[in-house]
Amino acid sequence: MKKIVVPVDFSEQASHALNFAIEFNEKVKGEIILVHVLELPVGHVSFTGEMDSGAIESFYTGEFIKATKGKLEEWESRVANTGQKISVHMKFGNAFTNITKLIAEEKANWIIMGSKGASGLREVFIGSNAERMIRHADCPVIIIKGETHLKDIKSMAFASDLSEEQDLIAERAKDIQEMLSLNMHIVKVKTPYNWLEESQVQKLLEQFAKRNYLKDYTVSTIEADFVDEGAIKFADDVNAGIIVMGTHGKKGIAHLIGGSVTEDVVNESKKPIVVYKILD
Repeated sequence: MKKIVVPVDFSEQASHALNFAIEFNEKVKGEIILVHVLELPVGHVSFTGEMDSGAIESFYTGEFIKATKGKLEEWESRVANTGQKISVHMKFGNAFTNITKLIAEEKANWIIMGSKGASGLREVFIGSNAERMIRHADCPVIIIKGETHLKDIKSMAFASDLSEEQDLIAERAKDIQEMLSLNMHIVKVKTPYNWLEESQVQKLLEQFAKRNYLKDYTVSTIEADFVDEGAIKFADDVNAGIIVMGTHGKKGIAHLIGGSVTEDVVNESKKPIVVYKILD
C-alpha cells in the first residue's frame, strides 16, 4: 500500500496540503500518515517557515498537549470521514529530525506539505522546512502553496536541462502524468550562462522526448536571466497546474556554493511543485 506522509502544523498552508493529500489519495488508494511535532522550547519553527513563539511558555504543559491532541484528532477526522485509511503521529523534539525519521520508518512513497516559501533573511541562514525536505527526502515531495484541487490541474510544466541524468525524472514525471491524466509541457530555460541556438535546443528537446517515450507533450524554450525565473514564467504562460522538477539534493558546503534551482522555484512559485530527487 502506498504511504503519503503529511506533516502539519495546523496552519492554513498545512490545511490546504491535507485537503490536497485527501484528493491525491483518492487516486493512489493508499494510506495518509498525519504527523505533528511539538518542538523543543528553543523557538518554534512552523512548516510555513515562520517563527511562532506565542505558545512557547506553555509548550509542555498538560493543557497545551491536550489541546494539541484534540486539534490533531480533528484533522484526523477530516481524512477518516472520507473512508480513507489514516494513521496519526504526535512527536516531541525537532520537527525536521522527527519527520525524516518517520518517513524512513514508514518507507513513505510521497510527502505532501504546505509552504509559504521564502520569508525573509532567516531563509538565507537555515532554509525553510520545505527546502530541507526536498534536499533530504528520497521519495517525491509535493509542495502545496495554497488551495489546490486535482480537478483544476490539467497540465504540468516539466523544467529540465535535458541531460541523461534527467531521464529518471522524466520516467517519474510520466507516472504522475498518467495518474492525473495531464498534458506535459517540457521546457528548457535558456540563460546567458547556458546559451544555445534555438535549433540546437529544439533538437535536444525532441531527442529527450523520444528517448524517454513521452506522450501527450509539447516542447518549448524560454529565455530568462535565471533558470528558476524562466521555469516559473513558463508555467504561468502555459497555465500549467503543477510544476515538476528534479534535484540533486545537495547538502552542506556543496549546497552553500551551488544552491539549488529547484529550491528557488519552491520558494518563488505560487503553483504546487512536485520534486523528485536524482539519486547518486
